[in-house]
Amino acid sequence: MLDLMQVFVETLDKCFSNVCELDVVFNFSKVHTILDEIILGGQVLETSSSEVVKAVEEISKMERNANSILPASWQGR
Repeated sequence: MLDLMQVFVETLDKCFSNVCELDVVFNFSKVHTILDEIILGGQVLETSSSEVVKAVEEISKMERNANSILPASWQGR
């Protein structure tokens, strides 16, 4: 259990660079995403904080692309 908490805190620190309480309060959806990458259905899925950070970055990238109004081919015109 302590190892799980350590991985969670390390991942938060990597994602928010020196995490504090306000990061957790104002970015709760990202915190939930991080926790979902570590734990699913009560079972630990991933214990490597670097793998979790990669997955969270990919999810964030896909969310940004999904929120884009214009297709990628039209951006920058």
